[in-house]
Formats: sequence, structure tokens, C-alpha cells
Amino acid sequence: MKKAVLFLLILSLAISLFACAGSSAELTAEDLAICIGGFTVTVKTTMEDVRAALGEADDYAEAISCVYEGMDKTFTYGDVTFYTYPDGETDCLMEVYCTGGDVKTAKGITFGASVDEIEAAYGKSYTQSGKLLTYELPVSGEDLEPASLYFVLENERVAAIAMTAEHRAE
Repeated sequence: MKKAVLFLLILSLAISLFACAGSSAELTAEDLAICIGGFTVTVKTTMEDVRAALGEADDYAEAISCVYEGMDKTFTYGDVTFYTYPDGETDCLMEVYCTGGDVKTAKGITFGASVDEIEAAYGKSYTQSGKLLTYELPVSGEDLEPASLYFVLENERVAAIAMTAEHRAE
């Protein structure tokens, strides 16, 4: 009798551990990548890397940075926009925002994906505010905005995919 109870206890513990393992997916640094037409953009990508892969932007704008010394810049390539901040001579990625084209996340989410598909890939550790579903990494210091992967939803389907790098807050 004791062996049967012990067996059932171990079995129920194993089942609960396996059940939790399937639902505890969390965003990792490796998940912060978006493939754009075969070129993978990460939070460490610079605009020099982007220009080398995609050529010159279709549109460009700049403004004096409120947070950094130098110019914040915006580079648009069709349905993909890169927002940068200055770090000396380097234009560092702050955000990439995609509304169309050959785009997918590191885990294969693309335009038209459902919330269920996003949850299957990235788990349920996200925040949702209206049409915005956001996964964030913990920040590494004070006064920083977190690195994130976020999706804009229309009719519960992905209409835009974006990623932000950790950066100073205003």
C-alpha cells in the first residue's frame, strides 16, 4: 500500500513538473532577433550592419537626441523602420518596427500569427495593453528601458512586429 501511494505521489509530481515546463517559456536574449529578408537583426545590430546588408534607406530623418549626445536617427526600408541613438560615431539600434515584408521573429512568428501561436512560441509572460502585446527582459541597471519584443494586434492577429534594445530612459 505504501509503495502504491509513493508511486502515485512521484507520478503526480512528475506530471506537474512536465506540465509546468511546457508553459514556463520566457523571453531570452537569444529570442531578441528579427529576420528581415534573410538578414537577422538583434539588439546589438548597428546601422552600419543594416546598411551593409540592406543598402541605403528609402527614407531618413534625424533630430537632436534628448537623452544621448548627438543625433537620434530614423531609417526606413519599405515596411521596416529602424530607430537609432548615437554612441560616439556609431548609430546603435534602439528599435526596429516592421509592418510588412519578409519578416519573422527568432521563433518563427510572422504577420497574421494568432495570440495562441505567439504564446506557444514565447509563453504567457507578457503584458498586454490594448492591441500591444509585449515581452520584456529584465533591465541591467537603473534608468534604463528594457529590451523587448512586441506585437501589434489587429483582430487578434499580428499586424506589426517590433523589437527594442535596452537603452537609457528619457
